[in-house]
Order: sequence, then structure tokens, then C-alpha cells
Amino acid sequence: MENEFRPIVNAEEMNRALARIAERSSEAVAEFLERQSRDTTLADFFDPLHIGDAFQQMTAQILANPMRLVQAQMSLWNNYLTLWQHTARTMMGETPPASSEAGGTDRWNETELFDFIRQSYLMTARWIQTLLKSNGTLSKSDAHTVDFYTRQFIDGMSASSFFAANQELMDLTVETYGDNLLKGLDHVLSELERGKSKLARKGDAGRLGRDIAATKGSVVFRNRSIELLHYHAAHAKTHKVPLLIVPPWNARHYLLDLTPKESFVKWAVEHGHDVFMLSWAPPEGELSRRDFAETLSEGPLAALDAIEQMTGETRVNGLGFGLGGTLLATTLGRLAARGEERFASATYLGTLIDFFEVGEISVFANEEVLRMLDLKRGKGAATDSRTLSSTADMLRANDLIWSFVIDSYLDAATPLPVELLRWNADSLNLATATQDFYLRSLYQRNLLAEPAGIILQGSPIDLGGITAPSYVLAGREDHISPWKTAFAATRLFSGPVRFVLASGGHAGSILSPPKSPRGYWLNARRVKDPQGWVNSASHHKGSWWEDWGRWIAPLSGPMVPARKQAKAVGDAPGSYARQGSGGA
Repeated sequence: MENEFRPIVNAEEMNRALARIAERSSEAVAEFLERQSRDTTLADFFDPLHIGDAFQQMTAQILANPMRLVQAQMSLWNNYLTLWQHTARTMMGETPPASSEAGGTDRWNETELFDFIRQSYLMTARWIQTLLKSNGTLSKSDAHTVDFYTRQFIDGMSASSFFAANQELMDLTVETYGDNLLKGLDHVLSELERGKSKLARKGDAGRLGRDIAATKGSVVFRNRSIELLHYHAAHAKTHKVPLLIVPPWNARHYLLDLTPKESFVKWAVEHGHDVFMLSWAPPEGELSRRDFAETLSEGPLAALDAIEQMTGETRVNGLGFGLGGTLLATTLGRLAARGEERFASATYLGTLIDFFEVGEISVFANEEVLRMLDLKRGKGAATDSRTLSSTADMLRANDLIWSFVIDSYLDAATPLPVELLRWNADSLNLATATQDFYLRSLYQRNLLAEPAGIILQGSPIDLGGITAPSYVLAGREDHISPWKTAFAATRLFSGPVRFVLASGGHAGSILSPPKSPRGYWLNARRVKDPQGWVNSASHHKGSWWEDWGRWIAPLSGPMVPARKQAKAVGDAPGSYARQGSGGA
């Protein structure tokens, strides 16, 4: 018959597979969570903001009215029963009704397993949101926190993000009747166990310079705030204009020198660049009171003077990532205010400069949070950078963790990105005055985007005075520096701007070595609106590193004999990188 419905999979076998997946998954996750509840080794690492406290308050309020919970639970069970009856009938050959909820591809309407998963997701998401909305007794801050993380959880559960965007995973799951999911789950949990032990391990700073941050170089300058690293040339000649890399002031420098296979520094050196990079000192003691102007003068400005003294070059190509990019733009703005041109170009990776829309992390940078941090400092407590970096880590879940989970379901040998997670955990405490200025003046009030909105050491900062060519890279899935907000920088500078959109999150979009499967988008037209830009952009395979290499080459001067290393005060990665290291 023309309209006869043919089940794609054997209903009886799929019934057994679904039951087996559900039973094994619940057992595995329960065992994992039970082990974690006994081990508090990384309690502060995973929950420095005490998000669990907010959820405990929510749970206590719900349990105070058990009838509401019972009614909600009964409703959920009834809905699940109806869904299972529908799925069973469909798998036995009845024509399924069309549905358009939750998005996805046509395979969602063809494959009953995924229709069941999709509907279960929708049902559970509605149940969670309804239950939370029915409980209005939480404080405003707790309610905001619970809502934020619940949305993260629900988005992570989304069947469309889980399967529909990955045809290969969908096909493999149907082919193996879900066996790949079981193997992948076992692998994910065992890797999380292994990764946790690695993240918790202390006293392993000897790996710096051997396995990570291993590109050969020397410490050629040091002050109380930075060590300046100069990497050894890979060839007899290098570009005349040096490259200065500015990392975030609250992070270790080695994200761009993570492992030899993922090292942007190593790649740049091999492509003829004379590379210098800052390594920030942990802000302890007197240094913890360093303000933003001192961070500027003792960081990139001091490095510029040291490089000029060593090389004779009055201009460099600057590159900043994250907060380092914000500091780089401020440096160029300060120099422009004084009529100094010391940068041949500037590259910004995952950087916010115009903070008009800061994204989901704003839930942790509101006035209430700032008052809490002030209170901690008033009591003499150090401000732990993990308060914000762990939030950033959670927001990077789609890039750091979720992609790992998907890859594990495809190949149960996928390693957890431990080194990247460890870099994120091995962060620096925030210098309190620098932090306050950044969060209040830039993050909340967006004064950096206003001409003369901030004044540093007598110099009004106007980013419109920056005429050096700029390369702005943003991550499409970046929740820390949302790409549409990063795009706003293209309207601030007077010089030419090349905007590039890469696949991945805050760190993953940056770590994109050649032959990367991620790809990136370009648009040769000067488009003011970010949505208009992406609508007419073209996708390119490979790594943005190579696009950047082609862009930066004519701005880097001719090839000259490689410079001799200045008198070294130590070997890269230096002593500051090892001070207070959490095990990197």
C-alpha cells in the first residue's frame, strides 16, 4: 500500500534497548553521583559560587509544600505514560502524527527513538519550569541563580542540540540500537573520574615547559607584575615587526601555548614571527592592590619599552585574548590620546570592548555580587578568581564538555580536554582595584566605548583615535564574550577592521590549529549590523589561524635575520607561571 507505515527499527528490539539504556544509565549516573557526594576534594572548584545553596533553598521550599510536588509528579508520570503508549503504537505500525516542537531535522519524524527522546525532553523541560514558577518564595538573587542554571540544564538536555545537529550520531544510534550511547556514557563518566583526579592533583608544576607551555624561549624582562617571554626563532629569518601577546590579567599565559599540537605560539614562531608574550605575576600581598592604570603601565606599556630597547623596533603587532584584548584596546586608546603610534596592528580574540550586551555571565556581575565581593574584602578575604572563572567554565560547557560528550557517543575513546580544563582552573586571583574598575566602569557602565569615558593617568581614552588595522575574532557559541557584542568593536575604531566568526566557545574558538574541522565565516563587505553580517558571510573550512597569517604578513614588515636573544633572566615559561600554580 502506498501509505503503509513501515517501522524503521524492530519495535521489540528497540523496546528492550530503551529499557536497557534507561536502567544502565540511571545505575551509572547514580553510582557516579554517590561517589562524588563522598568526595569533597573539588567542592570549591566546582561550586565556588555555592550555586548548590540556591538549589537547596529551592528544594526546601518545594518540600515545604509536598502536595504541590506530588501533583506535579503525578502529572509528569501521566504524561510519560501517554507518551510511551503513543511511541509503542507508532513502532507497531500506526502512522505518527506530525509535530514541529523542539526543532530538528526530518529524521525526528522518521525515527521513533528520537521522537521519544524529543518528546521526553519537552515534557521534562515544561515540568521543571512549571515547578519552579509555582514556587515564588525564593529570594530574588536565589531565584535568578536557579533560573539561570535551570536554563543551562534544559538547553543542555535539548534533543535538537544533542542529536538533530549531528546526523552521524543519529545514524549510529539507530544502527546500534543505542549501544553507542551506553558505551559513550560509561566512557564519559570514567573520563570525568580520571579528569577530576588530574584536576585535583597538586605539585605538578614541573609539567610546565615540558608537556604544556613547551615552546622554547627565555624570560627577557621582569617587573613586579609581568615577566616578558621571548620565544626562540624557528628559522634564520623572522618578520621585522615583533608580535606581542597580551593574556588576561587573571589567567595564565599558556592558553596559546597549551600543547605542541594546539600551540598558537609555536605555529606563529614556525611561520616567521618574532613572538613576545606577557606572563602575569599572581597578585599577592601589595600587588593585590594594583589598580587598572598600574596594570596597563606595568603590563603592555612596560613590555613595549622593553621590546624597543631589545630590538630597536618602535612598533609591534599586538594580540590580546579575553580580558587581555580589552587591556590591549585600552593601551592603544591611551597611546592615541598622546599621539603615539606604537602598534602596526591589533588582534582581539574572544574580547569585549563595547559592553552594551554582556550575555549570561551578567548574572554574576551585578551590583549585588559586587557588594558581596566588597564585603569579603572588608573581612580581609582574598577575592578568588575562580568565582568568575568557574562561571566562565560552566558557560563554556558546550565547547569544553558538551562537544566531548557528543564525540564520546561517536567514539568511546575520545579524551576529556583535561589540559584546557586545567588551564581554566589554574587562574590567578584578581587584583581588587583592577577588578573593581573593570566590573564597574567597563562591564556595568560601558565607559570604554564612550569617547573620554575613562581617564587613565591623565589621558582620556578614545578608541575612535585608533587607526591601526584590527583583526577581531569571535566564537559563535561564546557565552562569555557574545559574538554580536564583540562585533560592536568594528564600529569603534577608525582604522580598517577584519571581523571573523569562528565555530566554538570562548576558548575552543581560539584553539583552532590548521586542519581544524571547526571552520570560520568571513564577509568582505562592511556591514554595520551583526545579523546582516552573518547572513551574507561565507563559510570557510580549516583554521582562522591561516586567515590571520595571511592578514598579518604584510603588516609584519620584511624578513630580517633572526634577532639574538637578549640577556635572559630565566627560561620560558618563567617563574611567575609556576607561582601558585594549581597543578598545571
